[in-house]
Amino acid sequence: MPRTFDMEKPPELNYQSFLGDAMRDYLDHLGFSIVGPAYNLKHIDRFLVANHIDGLQQCDSRLWLALLAQYQGRLKANTLQRWRRSFNGFYRYLIRQGLMTGNPVTAFPVPNPQHYRPYVFSTEELRHFFGFLQQQQAAYSAHPLTSFRFRSRYVFYHLLYGCGLRVSEAIRLDTADYSAAQRTLFIQPSKFHKDRLIPIGRRVASNLEQLLDQRQRLFGIPPEGHFFLNLPQIRPYHRISASAYFRKALRRLGIYQPETTRQGCTQGTPHLHELRRAFAVHRLMRWYREQVDVDAKLPLLATYMGHSGFAHTKTYLTLTQQLLSEAGHRFERSFDRLDWMARDPEF
Repeated sequence: MPRTFDMEKPPELNYQSFLGDAMRDYLDHLGFSIVGPAYNLKHIDRFLVANHIDGLQQCDSRLWLALLAQYQGRLKANTLQRWRRSFNGFYRYLIRQGLMTGNPVTAFPVPNPQHYRPYVFSTEELRHFFGFLQQQQAAYSAHPLTSFRFRSRYVFYHLLYGCGLRVSEAIRLDTADYSAAQRTLFIQPSKFHKDRLIPIGRRVASNLEQLLDQRQRLFGIPPEGHFFLNLPQIRPYHRISASAYFRKALRRLGIYQPETTRQGCTQGTPHLHELRRAFAVHRLMRWYREQVDVDAKLPLLATYMGHSGFAHTKTYLTLTQQLLSEAGHRFERSFDRLDWMARDPEF
């Protein structure tokens, strides 16, 4: 399978093909939102180098067919569509620069996208998961280092869910970003180049403070720098290792499910980013139960999650059976007694 990348971190633009300089100029021309295109263009760059292509006259529609054949059966339709958008934008740039007269990407065949349903954790599954981490911490109380590791994992994963943070935001979180007096977190600029100051709950705040206190008391590490450290190396958490342990724990608890496709719809597998999705879905469900004005709350949710607009937040609000039930109950409370029903002889 193609290598996966951290799509929130810009890659090194070390393109090696004859189009390398043009690719870097194109990304500089875009100015922002270059992470996706930068990674996608690497596939063109590697293909050109591997096939010893060193001239634009060789970059016709046959090149795209050959590139597609290389990944036949290994890529989803959505991935191919993202590639095509990036490749098309790059070649349109080459045409504007007078380097090409036609766009061969138009011949790039892309299948229709598959329907995808992301995994949404239930509250019961999350209680089971967080309870497991707390039990492990208690079970290894005689071994301070092991016990602390489970405590740190609990605080980290609970923070992702409790505040709906991106994984990269939690990993980069510094003690200076936390205000105990205000009970707030300052989230450094990440996706969409936005920073934000968010309020946090009492449990999240207590978790963070206890983690720092335990770290200093047991290992003499001052409450400065990154919140989440791998000990004894004193290295900041990394996305790959945090995700790997998360999947391992879910498998042990019987929560993990492989990705499946049925009747043309792919059911996603539970992964670390889905804690952020669970935050959004469960918050929406709670608002329904509290009978608040959900339409007025949704822009606040978008701001809290660091989105540039509500359109990005909507992708997290996966409809679950429980959420559908809550919406149905709210509809019934509002419309199950209408004035005309009392006068209609059929009711």
